[in-house]
Amino acid sequence: MEYNQLKIRVLRAFVGDEELDSGQVVKLLSKEQVPGNRDKAVEMALLRYWRQGLLARTRRGGRFYYTLTERGVSRRAWLKKEMGESSGA
Repeated sequence: MEYNQLKIRVLRAFVGDEELDSGQVVKLLSKEQVPGNRDKAVEMALLRYWRQGLLARTRRGGRFYYTLTERGVSRRAWLKKEMGESSGA
């Protein structure tokens, strides 16, 4: 997988202030049918992106729920520009 591909795909999964748990992110990415969407890889990516400040997270009922931060929105836009994607979600 090309560098930053997983990052842009994870950040693209979030729309607005939508809150997703890791299982929901895995499910959304699995629809893309792209290699490298292993559950553990996505869970570790979510942890990394939270540590980088790209995602915020809250814990409820034993699960972590993630939302995109302003920094995450900016990084997503930058990655889209760098990777030559159109400016959709």
